[in-house]
Amino acid sequence: MDIYDKVAYNILYYMDKLEKNEEFIKECPGITAFEYLCVKTKITPRRLSTILKIGTKRRTTLNEVHRICVVLGVGMGDIISNEVKYIDK
Repeated sequence: MDIYDKVAYNILYYMDKLEKNEEFIKECPGITAFEYLCVKTKITPRRLSTILKIGTKRRTTLNEVHRICVVLGVGMGDIISNEVKYIDK
């Protein structure tokens, strides 16, 4: 697993936490975390989809990761790390 896959898994983990957050559900009814990130980060849906694809070659920039971290309210160290966070089902 390369660093881009780890970044994608960690972003997906925090997106899942955002979608389950009661305040987010109250303030943004009917909006997914994906849509919310696209609007707040000004990253196009196609580009965000590419960033989140696992197992494909893509180059995620630090600028994009930083914008995503700001919107998700997490530090860059939580997203860019060797520790991969998995979504609890």
